[in-house]
Amino acid sequence: MKVQRLALPGGATLWLARTWAVTAGEWPALYAQMDPARQARCDRYRREEDKRRCVLADALARHALAQATGLPPKTLRFAQAAGGKPCAVGVERHFSLSHSGSLALCAEGPDPLGADIQRRRPISPALQRRAARAGHIGESEEDFFAWWTRQEAAGKLTGTGLRLAPLPADLTFWEKALDEPDGTYSLCVCTRERA
Repeated sequence: MKVQRLALPGGATLWLARTWAVTAGEWPALYAQMDPARQARCDRYRREEDKRRCVLADALARHALAQATGLPPKTLRFAQAAGGKPCAVGVERHFSLSHSGSLALCAEGPDPLGADIQRRRPISPALQRRAARAGHIGESEEDFFAWWTRQEAAGKLTGTGLRLAPLPADLTFWEKALDEPDGTYSLCVCTRERA
């Protein structure tokens, strides 16, 4: 599995992997290192591409946490903390996962964080109306997906999920656009301001 590493403020790290860069022979090994609950979660996806993104995100989390802790990736066990946030059992590091299109990401660090990635695409009128009711102002796909990934990342950090509401004032965002062979992506990592 080929990964890309980006250092973030506050000692956090962002890890990216691409489904098209994983060889056919690597998929069974990545799936096998998952614990049964995570395998079951990925198996619920109907489309193979969705399942692969799920497996890749899990593998990326294992890679990120192994790099941070020195633990072997296969020994890591995941659970759900309050609000459904994933956590690694017995590990004092935080992480957040997301996947879209051909990309999977894992943000990992010493403090709680949330992360989201979205491949930009045309926005349906229904989604535009929903976003407008939630306070989104902007016309372009770039504006919309920057706003959307902020909302998603904040919801993952706080454990409230996507609420499409005004965000708490104590949040800090790190944002980036990525141009990939299958389109442009917006990504965001959210943390709380340090006191």
